[in-house]
Amino acid sequence: MKTILQLIKKDYILFWHDKPAVSLTFVVPIFLIFLFGSIFSGVSSGPTGIDIAFMNNSDSKIAKKLESVLDTTQAFHLVREFRDDNGNMVSFDTNSIKDFVRKGNAVAALVIPKDAFTDTSMGLKLKFFYDPKNDMEMQMIEGVLTQRVMTQMPSLFMTGMQHKAETYLGTDKGKNFNKKIAETVGKYFNVDTAKILHWSSYDFADSSNIDSASSKSNFFSDLLQLDKEQLVGKEVNNPNATRSVGGWAMMFLLFTLTATSTSLFDENKSGVVLRILSAPVSRVHILWGKYLYNFSLGCIQLLVMFFVGYLLFRIDIFSHFFNLLLVIIAGALACTAFGMLLAAVSKTSAQANGLGTLLILTMSGIGGAWFPTFILPPFIQILSKFSLVYWAMEGFMNVLWRGSNTLEILPNVGVLIGIAAVVNIFSIIRFKKGNLF
Repeated sequence: MKTILQLIKKDYILFWHDKPAVSLTFVVPIFLIFLFGSIFSGVSSGPTGIDIAFMNNSDSKIAKKLESVLDTTQAFHLVREFRDDNGNMVSFDTNSIKDFVRKGNAVAALVIPKDAFTDTSMGLKLKFFYDPKNDMEMQMIEGVLTQRVMTQMPSLFMTGMQHKAETYLGTDKGKNFNKKIAETVGKYFNVDTAKILHWSSYDFADSSNIDSASSKSNFFSDLLQLDKEQLVGKEVNNPNATRSVGGWAMMFLLFTLTATSTSLFDENKSGVVLRILSAPVSRVHILWGKYLYNFSLGCIQLLVMFFVGYLLFRIDIFSHFFNLLLVIIAGALACTAFGMLLAAVSKTSAQANGLGTLLILTMSGIGGAWFPTFILPPFIQILSKFSLVYWAMEGFMNVLWRGSNTLEILPNVGVLIGIAAVVNIFSIIRFKKGNLF
């Protein structure tokens, strides 16, 4: 038994000295538990801080009250101004608020028109412009928006009834009629008469006995006239496949290039590198050859995956093929730099693969390859901007979904090339100090 315990101790010592094995056993599962836990908690609590372009052209009390309710809603951040071509902050008009959504600056826009609620109205008119780049996000936005609007329906209905009475009977007789109705209701139902006469100022936002998210059978749902217009993606053949192909392509490309980059360890261990160095070949040549091989392989893999997406799901890759090719090249450069970085900072192939698995899963999770980033906690949404997967996905979506021109995708391409440049410089410094060769 003592011998067996010593052998067990030996295995534990070897295990704790194997950093990749430790990370795959503990670090990766803990991170995934935290990540998925954050996602599901975010889904249960609803979205937070989603930018919604907003314009209120109505002077009615109902419209102002609705704006106040939306402004204090945790799910939304109302954007009322934008920066024009001269760099000045200006308010939206009908055309600029649509362009704001089309360019991807906001996922949706809500407009309260001038005639949203008039003295003769029995319903509330709203205009909703949206970009369903992410179907789950759009459904949640519409649900929360409808819920918030419906909280104002009781006051809207009573105010409309009072206006109708005054219009039909005349101002004086109508006011007297409304007063009599209020006195009768107040007498038998113990309700403050003043509140009945001034429903528009009564706060229903926290009323617990109103099922604001109920189905179409809800009486108050007939009072809302929501004019919806999709601004982007109407010509996309297969929206779901178009949304997801870029993220999955980048994740598998990272795994491929990580494996090919870390093959330097196997080549060095097997003596292939020494045989190559016996020829008129330098270490710099070996690194450049591996880098360009990985880069070309990455471009080919992405092109093949998008072409398969075209064959299987009719994803339109040819209408803006040049712009798609630019994003593919920039994405392949960034992924190749990532693979070479792993080879530069790791001491063994197993260590590089373990670290690569952790980083790839992390970047894919927070970068939007698995699920939309809007359901992540706010601080993780900030971290996602440092992931090359995020910028590659945004670039692919701008081309395939939004049909952006070359100038509009330059920020995405520029960030990816910048990531590749910074990582490459760091990798070169590490290769010079390391002992890979």
